[in-house]
Amino acid sequence: MSIRGNIIGVACDAGEQGLVREFFEFFKTPWEFYNPDQSYEVVISTQVHLESVKTKLLVLYSSSPSASESASGRIAPARESKGIYLDHQGKTFPVYGKVLTFESGLETLVRLQGASGAVVVESARYPVQVLRAGYDLFHEVGVLLSSGQPACNALVPTLEIHVSMLRNWILAAGICLVEIPPVRPGYEFMACLTHDVDFIRIRDHKFDHTALGFTYRASVGSISDWIRGRISTSRCLKNLKALLSLPAVYLGLCEDFWFQDFERFLELESDLKATYFFIPFKNRPGGKLRQRHPQRRAAAYDLTKEQPLLRKLLHAGNEVALHGIDAWHSVEKGRDERRRIEAASGNASPGVRMHWLCFDAWSARTLEESGFQYDSTIGYNDSVGYRAGTVQAFRAHGTRGLFELPLHLQDTALFYTGHMALTEKVAWTLCQVLLNNAAKYGGVLTVLWHIRSLAPERLWGDFYSRLLNELKKRRVWFGTASQVVHWFRKRRTLSFQHVEVTKEGLRLVMQSDSSESEDTDFTMRIYLPGADGKFIDVGWTGEPVVDVSLADAEAICVS
Repeated sequence: MSIRGNIIGVACDAGEQGLVREFFEFFKTPWEFYNPDQSYEVVISTQVHLESVKTKLLVLYSSSPSASESASGRIAPARESKGIYLDHQGKTFPVYGKVLTFESGLETLVRLQGASGAVVVESARYPVQVLRAGYDLFHEVGVLLSSGQPACNALVPTLEIHVSMLRNWILAAGICLVEIPPVRPGYEFMACLTHDVDFIRIRDHKFDHTALGFTYRASVGSISDWIRGRISTSRCLKNLKALLSLPAVYLGLCEDFWFQDFERFLELESDLKATYFFIPFKNRPGGKLRQRHPQRRAAAYDLTKEQPLLRKLLHAGNEVALHGIDAWHSVEKGRDERRRIEAASGNASPGVRMHWLCFDAWSARTLEESGFQYDSTIGYNDSVGYRAGTVQAFRAHGTRGLFELPLHLQDTALFYTGHMALTEKVAWTLCQVLLNNAAKYGGVLTVLWHIRSLAPERLWGDFYSRLLNELKKRRVWFGTASQVVHWFRKRRTLSFQHVEVTKEGLRLVMQSDSSESEDTDFTMRIYLPGADGKFIDVGWTGEPVVDVSLADAEAICVS
């Protein structure tokens, strides 16, 4: 029998192996598929009949009872997934598969929300500590990465909670743990600022729905919001002034206040970087649309005539990417759109976010076949938060290498009538939740602020400036979408080949599947069990062997 220091062994059915691999890209710690001839510090199993396990801690995830559990009469029938929420140390999170509950006489770690039903229990302690979870972890991962969460659960980073619980159970068992966290050394998290360019100039819109909508919202809508106390007097007057100036704007006598947003964004983000998603073709609404008024999806600008604008944005260090029309459902059209944005921007490896966030179960594969490097569509039009349950960029479900940069925070979702329609006070409270989660879990906070959102009639510039200032106060690394995705892609190539624990410290043997030598900006995080969640961060600069001395560290478990 050989001993694998601090390696997790995972026993699962063959059909679950892909989801297991994906889970351990989020929880980047040493692991391998279970080998009964090996001894492990931790074994995670979805097989309820696993026997003779050589480990200190066994965590068994399954909504199906074993024969002995059924015979004991200590379990309740599995509940269906709809509307089930669990409580763990003050955190409430949803589950999307079946849930098995156990008698309350066992030590309970997780229970049904508002009920006594125990969902995760400690069923044994000696000689092996056994934690029994009555749900299927990797099924939950599959749901989150494919269909995602409904908007009612948007503010719950469900996948990160699953990772955090497992990490805490391992540490509570007195087992030291090493991982590569989803943060750059010295930072709390990353921020990706993005702008969808649905409009460039109000001058492009005369007597169409966009112009009529602006006229209504700048006049009747503004006055109504002012009367109800939703906007200030100054904002109401700015909108009315813009409306009165509209004839002069059309005649070219006044500057186009929508086009001025580009200058405002460049000024606000002068020391940062952002990604601008441009629509490739003029007057094309796209096909296969189920939303109302699909003709309104068509852009009124011609990308080929906007070269000076694109050059200015690129010169300032920003990225230009595709705001796709039909790429989500057609490989042929997706390739046409990709070539269009490549020719306009000079970017040979563009990313994409679909206009109106159009997406279906086949879209990720379609976008990959069309040649895109990443997608940033997975988010909400009518809410903010974590559709995939995560703060991390990840390989899109069902693809070989297309990365998904999840969208977390969108201006129109916060403020627009028909969506959340929040006051700025309430919206700021939600933003604080997202910021605090990013600080807790790391990863990236992806923000979308549309072009024209700083200008009348929206005037959401002060709120955006406040958000940027709050981000700058924290230890945040700002990057374009492609830069953030590149970092997560490189992290995915890293793996632990061997971990050796001694009284003096740890020896980590690393391997990278990437041939790229740049961007080794990663951290090795060593958690100290029994040290109140404390950890040691060691920067990694690319060397294959990392020796970590723990001579000055507080108590650490040594095998």
